Amino acid sequence: MKKQSTLVIIGLFLVTLLFLLSACNAPEDLTIAKTTPVIDPPDPDPVSPTLSPSLTATELPTLTSTPLPTAEKSSTATATATTTPTATPTKFSGFENARVYKAYAGFEGTVFYFIVVGVESPYFGTVDGHDLTCEPDPNKVNLLVCNTNANLFGTSLKAFEFFADEAHTYQVYAGSFVTGLDIIPLTPTPVGFIWPRADYLPADITWGYNPPDCPVRGINLSCEIEYRRYEDNSCLVGMSCYDSCGFYYSVDTIKDKSGEWESSGPCW
Repeated sequence: MKKQSTLVIIGLFLVTLLFLLSACNAPEDLTIAKTTPVIDPPDPDPVSPTLSPSLTATELPTLTSTPLPTAEKSSTATATATTTPTATPTKFSGFENARVYKAYAGFEGTVFYFIVVGVESPYFGTVDGHDLTCEPDPNKVNLLVCNTNANLFGTSLKAFEFFADEAHTYQVYAGSFVTGLDIIPLTPTPVGFIWPRADYLPADITWGYNPPDCPVRGINLSCEIEYRRYEDNSCLVGMSCYDSCGFYYSVDTIKDKSGEWESSGPCW
């Protein structure tokens, strides 16, 4: 009986020992299983901060290269603008075959109408030393209208200079043109002028300028004319003209002429 009791006690002791050993081993396995997944996941997260320096490095060359093309464009445009006026006057030769179609002269200035084949640009210049400005007629082809503030009635052949710029730097043409301004100073006023049928010169004409800048100058024009034929067969005239502003102009070739004369009709 003692042997059996001893064997039972030893058996229970072994069973208890095995149970304790198994219990001790189980927590170690669980601890390893739990700690292994906790350590692994944080490793990929720190990769994201490395994107910031790559973005900064990409933006820097973009900001540095932007002002460079701007400087090149501005210098190119300056060079082009400088060379353009030089080429314009050398290529146009229309004034070589130009002619004055008609001209008007009066106390307010003189207007010239040029026929210039191919004219498309404005021009500046001089006529008998007086400043001249020219513009193409927008409604007619090959017609250039030139204006000067001087009254150039008296001579037909006049010296012209044409330039491509207002500073008179690039000369396009220089020469003389027949204008027909030695005969009658025409005007584009509503009624025009009345002139005697007799021989006279620009020095025989007197203009009335009062009141200045009269808005109805040339309106209701009327003239008093006297023709005289002298014993030497010379035919002279005295004429005075008036409009809504008062005295307008006169023509006098009689002046201090002495001798026998008689009234006559127009000299020619």
